[in-house]
Amino acid sequence: MRCPKCQADNPDTSLYCGNCATSLASAKAAPPSLTKTLASFVHAVTQGTVFAGRYEILGQIGAGGMGEVYRAIDKNLGRHIAIKILPSAFAEDKERMARFEREAKLLAVLNHTNIAAIYGLEESEGRRFLVLELVEGETLQARLNRGPLTVEEALEACRELAEGLEAAHEKGIIHRDLKPGNIMITSEGKVKILDFGLAKAFEGETTGVDIEKSPTITAQMTEPGVILGTAAYMSPEQARGRSVDKRSDIWAFGCILYECLTGSRTFQGETVSDTLAHILKGEPDWGKLPPDTPIRIRTLLRCCLEKNPRERLHDIADARIEIAGALSSPPGPEALPTSRPVRALIFRGVIGGLILVAATALITWHLKRAAPTPPVGRYTLKVEPGLWLDGMRSAAEPERPSRIAIAVANDGRFIVYSAILGNLGPPAKPQIYLRKMDQMGAAPVEGTDGGIAPFLSPDDRWIGFWDGGKLKKVPVAGGVAVTLCDAPLPFGADWGPDNKIIYSSDTRGGLFRIPSEGGKPENLTAPDKTRDEFSHRLPHCLPDGKTVVFTIAGHGWDLHPRLALLDLETKKWRVVIEDAADGRYIRTGHLVFLRQGVLMAVGFDLDRREPRGQPVPAVENVMQALNSLSASHYTAEGQCSISDSGLLAYVPGGIIPDSENSLVRVDLKGKVLPAADFKAPFFSPRFSPDGKRIAYCTAGMENFIWIYDLDRETRSRLTAEGLTSYAVWTPDGKRLAFDWLKTGLSDLYWQLVDGSSPREQLTTGGNLQFPATFIHNGETLIFVQENPETSYDILLLDMKGRRVTPFLNSKAAEGWPEVSRDGRWLAYVSDESGPREVWVQPFPGPGGRWQVSQGGGSEPIWSKDGRQIYYRQAAQVWVTDVSTGGEDFSAGRPRLLFEQQGFYSATPVRTWDLLPDGQGFLMVKLDERKPPPVTEIILVQNWFEELKRLVPSGKK
Repeated sequence: MRCPKCQADNPDTSLYCGNCATSLASAKAAPPSLTKTLASFVHAVTQGTVFAGRYEILGQIGAGGMGEVYRAIDKNLGRHIAIKILPSAFAEDKERMARFEREAKLLAVLNHTNIAAIYGLEESEGRRFLVLELVEGETLQARLNRGPLTVEEALEACRELAEGLEAAHEKGIIHRDLKPGNIMITSEGKVKILDFGLAKAFEGETTGVDIEKSPTITAQMTEPGVILGTAAYMSPEQARGRSVDKRSDIWAFGCILYECLTGSRTFQGETVSDTLAHILKGEPDWGKLPPDTPIRIRTLLRCCLEKNPRERLHDIADARIEIAGALSSPPGPEALPTSRPVRALIFRGVIGGLILVAATALITWHLKRAAPTPPVGRYTLKVEPGLWLDGMRSAAEPERPSRIAIAVANDGRFIVYSAILGNLGPPAKPQIYLRKMDQMGAAPVEGTDGGIAPFLSPDDRWIGFWDGGKLKKVPVAGGVAVTLCDAPLPFGADWGPDNKIIYSSDTRGGLFRIPSEGGKPENLTAPDKTRDEFSHRLPHCLPDGKTVVFTIAGHGWDLHPRLALLDLETKKWRVVIEDAADGRYIRTGHLVFLRQGVLMAVGFDLDRREPRGQPVPAVENVMQALNSLSASHYTAEGQCSISDSGLLAYVPGGIIPDSENSLVRVDLKGKVLPAADFKAPFFSPRFSPDGKRIAYCTAGMENFIWIYDLDRETRSRLTAEGLTSYAVWTPDGKRLAFDWLKTGLSDLYWQLVDGSSPREQLTTGGNLQFPATFIHNGETLIFVQENPETSYDILLLDMKGRRVTPFLNSKAAEGWPEVSRDGRWLAYVSDESGPREVWVQPFPGPGGRWQVSQGGGSEPIWSKDGRQIYYRQAAQVWVTDVSTGGEDFSAGRPRLLFEQQGFYSATPVRTWDLLPDGQGFLMVKLDERKPPPVTEIILVQNWFEELKRLVPSGKK
């Protein structure tokens, strides 16, 4: 096609002249399919319209060439969504619709916190529409209209943008129309990418003019600046009408990062032609970048905005890593990077080989004009496609390993990791994989099916691991696994220089030692309750073969554990560092450990066996199992491993953030309404006797009691230290009884809710205790106590004499006690028949007992009139009619009331409550955020050089 301005020849598919960037639109007709699409828009949708019997329209959000967008509510799930109604002309084209459906299904698999989700593609009354995540907030474009972001804000926003792009690119999905108008900043400050891949899904692979190679054409296409605004983010190859791949998204990403930093578009012009000419021939005004823009970010921008796609950054993951590195660097003047330049990231590969290392060393020497030192290089290692890292699934975040999943060979030649197929179904079993640094793929190690928590022998010939309650070993090359001993749970293991393995395998146990050939374990330590010790775990042997550094937890959810040194000859230990976990000595003369997701380092005198100096942060955002709802999953373990050759391997991710749960009212038909207008890590809410207040506990980094006043809509904190899980009101509403611990195990306490007096201890004991309910005269508190032999027992506390009496303490596990409104009957849960079931018996007795639930049940609650018992089976709520006339009791057939995914499941004391009017329940709806599975490991080569710069007071 000949350009009308300069007469240059261009391919027929070109939209703009490759020589002068003049628009070629006048030289060809507008695409018929697009013209038909715009002409056939339907505008008959109004507020109150219901699609597919469940999606009620609340109002219009916007409209464009790809359809109209409406705010709606999914009446089945009770959540707000966005509805995008496709143009009728498009929906009637069967071939295009088939392509669209295939692409929409592909897009629906994107499940990432930085990508607005597609929930489904549906049809109602002949109209096809997409069901989308509704993202509240403002577009990045609207934010930039007020001026540039700060450097830190820009980097954080673009880091999240890169994470979303990376997740999509890994699945082969390209955005094709990335721009600030397609990026939302939520009210929480999180980045969400909109309309991912819909440009391709809308038009498909057609000949001639293709929408995926053109600026977005909208219903407002005649408004000034609309097409121009989109064209400003087009890559050179996209502007020339050529095929595009993920590198076009990377170009647009670079444009957005530049604009966030400067407040100006990277490529500007008064017309589309001027803008495209600037893209094809011009350069950004680099002088507009803020003076404090890090050097590595300036380099990254140049790599993203290379006009030749072959020279451009090839993988958005490298941009994410560079931005994360810039964010973690201390403020102030920045030296030239000693790690490989960003431009070299296009030669992505694990470790990169000796050629890359040599090239980086030469560049560093040339730039610094200093004596050569081994370069520090950072690389990303991806686990095999379809696998997630796994080291035992976390109760709070099943996509995230809660036990160590990686181990690096001492000579740095290979890494082993445990991984699981990317689903949570019963067939999935973990296995250990071996990845050699000079190879691109990993292979499963024969004999490790079901294995997790790997560790290596000092000579790198054996892999130790945990599998099904056993400690095992297998040759690195694979073979028949050898069982060494029983080990109920993996709480850390290390293979010492004396060829003995030291390990911990019990939530509350100490350290054990066993020969690497197997045999009878030797008990080395036992937690000392007088020293506030709950468990010993995570042992690591020092090179002298006489000392072990290990972690002491003060209780099952200790967020600030301690590091101790054990003398293997005397079997005595002493604490050396507070607020530290998972410590290990490395040959540079340092002790490294984890503190709140940060890898810390301190000099260590091996002769005196004591730290020297103050700990210094070395690596941030290291995944650490420090915050979990289950003590069996909490370990304080860090996902990192360090070789003697100086190779650091770690999994990014920090600690689990507090959940953003919702407090909701659920009626007897399952309809969900909010009970509070804020989110928090809610746990075990209870109404006050007058129904005007709600007491709840938080289950996160802080485990306190809060009281929410429903009339005033205010909340106040009752406890400010320690850890509490459950709180129950006294019948007069003046006090709360609760479990509380600071170290060791929990006892029961109570306190006036007005805070006018300190808490008062009610019980003492050596096992965990949880309050359940007061008998209605307030003279007796029923509580549940942990029993090491039977799991749980039900006990009674006389509030006047403080005397404790066992009530149900059979060989079965009994818990979840609830007394009827008239005080004559006790509903509880027991596993005496096998699975947990709800039972009823006279209170305080004697008499028989009757099973109420069928097929499992827990957390019973009596109705207001005492004629029904509600209970739960996981996410299901059931009800049984009961008769309590005279001395007889009878129960009807249970029936399902509703099912609602996302609520807490049963625990030793109920975590829900009856509404004051008896017509529904107060429940906790879990955080709907879905974290991405863990699929990458960061490798830092020659990390010791970086460590010695950070903490020079290492080995003498």
